[in-house]
Amino acid sequence: MRKLTARALPHQLPGYPDYLAALLYARGISDVGQAERYLNPDVSQLHDPFLMHGMAEAVNLVKQAAAGNQACVVYGDYDADGVCASAIMLQALEALGVRAFPYIPVRQSEGYGLNAQAISALAGQAGLLISVDCGITAVEEVRQAKALGIKVIITDHHTLPPALPEADALVHPLLGEYPDGELCGAGVAWKLACALLGLDRARDSLDLAALATVADLVPLRGENRVLVSLGLKVLADTRRPGLRALMKSAGLREGQPVQSDHIAYQLAPRLNAVGRLSTAQDALSLLLTDKREEAEALAEKLEQLNRERRDIEQQVLREAAAQLQGWDFLNSRSIVVWGEGWNPGVVGLTAGKLAERWNYPCIVLTDTGEGLSGSGRSVSGVDLHAALSACEDLLTRFGGHRMAAGLALQADNLPAFIRRFDEAVTKQLDGEDLIPETVYDTGLELGQVSLDTVDRLEKLAPFGLGNPAPVFLFRDLDLVTARAVGSDQAHLKLTVAQQGSVREGIAFSQGKALPGLGKQVALVGSVDRNEFNGRVSAQLKVKALLPGSQAFTADALVQARALISAAGAEPAAGAHDVHIEEITELPSLEGTRGTLLIAYDEGTANRLHSMYPHLGTQVGGAPDPRSFHAIVFCPDFTSHFSRFSRLVFADGLPARYTAYQAGLACSAKEVLALPPSAPLKALLAAIAPTVEELRDVYRLLQAGQTLAFTNDLGKDLAALAIFAQLGLVELDGRGLFKRMLPFKRIDPAQSALYNALTQTA
Repeated sequence: MRKLTARALPHQLPGYPDYLAALLYARGISDVGQAERYLNPDVSQLHDPFLMHGMAEAVNLVKQAAAGNQACVVYGDYDADGVCASAIMLQALEALGVRAFPYIPVRQSEGYGLNAQAISALAGQAGLLISVDCGITAVEEVRQAKALGIKVIITDHHTLPPALPEADALVHPLLGEYPDGELCGAGVAWKLACALLGLDRARDSLDLAALATVADLVPLRGENRVLVSLGLKVLADTRRPGLRALMKSAGLREGQPVQSDHIAYQLAPRLNAVGRLSTAQDALSLLLTDKREEAEALAEKLEQLNRERRDIEQQVLREAAAQLQGWDFLNSRSIVVWGEGWNPGVVGLTAGKLAERWNYPCIVLTDTGEGLSGSGRSVSGVDLHAALSACEDLLTRFGGHRMAAGLALQADNLPAFIRRFDEAVTKQLDGEDLIPETVYDTGLELGQVSLDTVDRLEKLAPFGLGNPAPVFLFRDLDLVTARAVGSDQAHLKLTVAQQGSVREGIAFSQGKALPGLGKQVALVGSVDRNEFNGRVSAQLKVKALLPGSQAFTADALVQARALISAAGAEPAAGAHDVHIEEITELPSLEGTRGTLLIAYDEGTANRLHSMYPHLGTQVGGAPDPRSFHAIVFCPDFTSHFSRFSRLVFADGLPARYTAYQAGLACSAKEVLALPPSAPLKALLAAIAPTVEELRDVYRLLQAGQTLAFTNDLGKDLAALAIFAQLGLVELDGRGLFKRMLPFKRIDPAQSALYNALTQTA
């Protein structure tokens, strides 16, 4: 089951194709003048830094420190945003002649933000403290610093608390009437650098501001989008040895245009890895060094730590995923997993991966020896902070926002927390369900997939949170070819056609979808530039593969195997017979979970798909433990099935054994069956061997032939299965001939499969 949601409404702008006009309209652009400004960002669209609350006071304090030769400490954070903010501030202070040094707390021992022990240690070293990317909640720490004679400038961007610290200057985009409140920590630090140095001198640190803005996942709209657009150009030609070494180690070619995706997936993880596993001071040193040899050594250290981070993350993810093997996805609406010794620096990443995989809010906890602590990530429709607030009495601390949070609790409270957290999430949903959602911008015809379209779409960049890369819905494409590619066959290479247009596409990590593809597909994906062997072309980068109107394709072998399995035995001795309700029409489909619609004929399966286009379509099995309503074509009930409370056989039952087998596989309480359809009877008749055919097949087996006895492979497999039931042959796990057993005279009617095939047919 999946929801399809469009972000953009139809709109028209003179001189713009409709798809681009719709994309611009979704971004608040309704006329040509706005469009030209949006598509051509420049420095004139940046705001005056002195519009920000506390900016004038902060500038005066820094100038006083410079005049009095006063030392200044820049107190930062250990993530990419905090490290970049520290580097921006330190370089601005250096340019003004202020003696300055950094302090970045260690994640594992100090945690986030200002802390009392650090303030005490810094009291004798600095007369001015400037926080970057932290401090807005540090009421007691600021009071302590001022009591020790330290003047304090707080620069931050995080959510404002009820009580603000009494700093000498509070620089924050959400205070006062600054036009754009969505800057990241480094963005705020860069605005202070602009106020101190002027825009021209501050331009050199736009590369760091852009890097941090993308890395910190703040919305790429308004001033942020302009800042990143300008900063990416500076980053591509950066003179910083550290950034050049970092980009080289991340696989970026010198002179290559830098895009926001390069930051998000290649540069930021390397900067963040240091703070997760070690101390972020190495990342800061990398950004500040002017020595190539030092830069290369530090970049290599970050590379090693990032590899270590990936290995640790994968190990924690494997262990966390293993805990979900028995998770009650059908009745729960949240995930909570925990482990001993899980690195606290990667539990948030693990929570994000699990939330993305299952579309459930997820909490990942690690046992610190003094209790459990960890992080959570949410999904659309669930306010994580509110859900944790409902469990506040069970927690020793928590904080965060709607989509991400941190928390700690005593181990004894874990069972109660799991229950209460799930109750809080369920209450928020108010009867709705966590149906996976595929979001696209607008529809597009396949013929519009061109390099001209790519060029137009690139004008909307930089892409990221708040300004996602455009993705389009392509309906009812003819599937020309599809093959699994990659070393582990994990990806799909597709060729699709529509009204004479033919295009290629790549669907990463969707290789497992290949067996279930029909003659037609719909897909959601982006239009990208592909360069291969000097040839540049436009291709589809597939985000989601969806069934077209003809979701299922006839496959004689698949259908024969399914029917042989469904009709091939009798219930085990003493087994409770499953109650079968004979129906004359399909029942109504209510709710979102628990019903599996079953078909053996592709025509029946496609009719079900046209009736319920939002349901998942499967071939062979239905393993999703969330048990959303689904349609399964040619089920093999010996494979993995989730729990379904109701099974509906839309083609009827191949045999009564089918109901027993299916009910056991799905733990179903209800089995509903229409009368056997004409197509089902025809399929059974096609594979039902006569007594004469069975004799011929047996003689060929005695002569050494092992397959291709008749003109129908399905009938061959049925004959072998009948002989196996009669004790005449032994088959392998694929239902193929393995060896002859001692000959005996036996009536074929002693085979349950023979009887089911001949009687139902």
